[in-house]
Amino acid sequence: MIVSLVSLVSQWCARQGCFAQDRETLPSLTKAQWQEDVRFLGLELVKRHKNVFHHVSREEFEHDIAALEEAVPNLEAHQIVVRMLQITAKVGDAHTYVHMPNSFHIYPLILYWFGKELRVIGASRTYPTLLGARVVKIEGLEPAEVNDRLRTIMSQDENDWFNLNNGPGYMVYPEVLHTLGVVKDPTHVLLTLESDQGQPFLIDIRAATREVPFDWLLFPKELPLYRRRPSEQFWFEYLEDKQTVYVGFRGYDSFKRSAQELLDFIDRHPTKKLVIDLRQNGGGDFTKVRKSLLPALKRRSQINQKGSLFVIIGRRTFSAAMTNAIDFRKETNAILVGEPVGDKPNSYQENDEFRLPNSHLKVSYSTRYYKFQDEDTPALMPDVRIDPSWEAFRAGRDPVMEWILAYQQGK
Repeated sequence: MIVSLVSLVSQWCARQGCFAQDRETLPSLTKAQWQEDVRFLGLELVKRHKNVFHHVSREEFEHDIAALEEAVPNLEAHQIVVRMLQITAKVGDAHTYVHMPNSFHIYPLILYWFGKELRVIGASRTYPTLLGARVVKIEGLEPAEVNDRLRTIMSQDENDWFNLNNGPGYMVYPEVLHTLGVVKDPTHVLLTLESDQGQPFLIDIRAATREVPFDWLLFPKELPLYRRRPSEQFWFEYLEDKQTVYVGFRGYDSFKRSAQELLDFIDRHPTKKLVIDLRQNGGGDFTKVRKSLLPALKRRSQINQKGSLFVIIGRRTFSAAMTNAIDFRKETNAILVGEPVGDKPNSYQENDEFRLPNSHLKVSYSTRYYKFQDEDTPALMPDVRIDPSWEAFRAGRDPVMEWILAYQQGK
């Protein structure tokens, strides 16, 4: 299957697999201007964040800002940006980070963790033989070691599923791997891989600019429901033979209208099961569900019962999507199925943004603390846990939907 770069990024990267990117390229700055940006980052985060020292101490934060300012003369521009990410990562909440500029390059791959195996599930048309391959080494390093280095730029107080989700997104940024000492030359990376048939091979991947769109190939060719229609934020499909409505819920744009179309459809068609899939939802405005869809489903007794209403969650379910999953658990009879969520239920969220004065890099920061669960847990856990498996993925199957469709009330 071939998709455009725009739809692929909207599906895979926007807060899911990698952090957001600006459209701006990095301007050419003097070392003094970069140092001013570093100082501004430290001052503004302390001033604006709800509690910037909820995870990192003031002493460590101020030390890191001063150390980066001192190191600026010996760093390249991209290294300064990544070092800034290391500072925001120590703040500890995933809504606080530095947006990477569009001028950063990309190795044209999509990677995904299946347990301890890192697989290539997408690649540009230039590298079709990589699809389905297992990554054995990245420039001689084990993928797990690379991921450990990447943890220094990812929020330090989030959970393992957050790292599983975001690590592969960062692995394809040459400037990031160069700063972390994974590659010596960011223009290319040498990968040791094993084909899906078990054959080892080496390949040198060239870094590409993201300014020019290029086509992607996704693996496998036949995609399950949840990987289809990647550019749509809210869509549904009727599985008539099962009298089941499947909802792909990726985002909140035009939500009220879309939710009403769903409700009208359910009212007009026999519906034994409603499945709301939040696996690819990176967040938005959680109040939209609370104002419309949630109360409407609570009023529909034929849907709001155990065995009829299901919510799918996973490592890419984040922020508002996690909140809405908790809402469904608390206020309906929904069964939550899938992976634990890549976000802490009780944490700092509700981000705002500011820009650094010279590089114009955008910085996100948290403005509120939310406690969505009575008990502090590292993640929202599903009622029925089904982790992604490579065997099912390469066959184009979705074990989560298979379990839901096979579920019988009273069992």
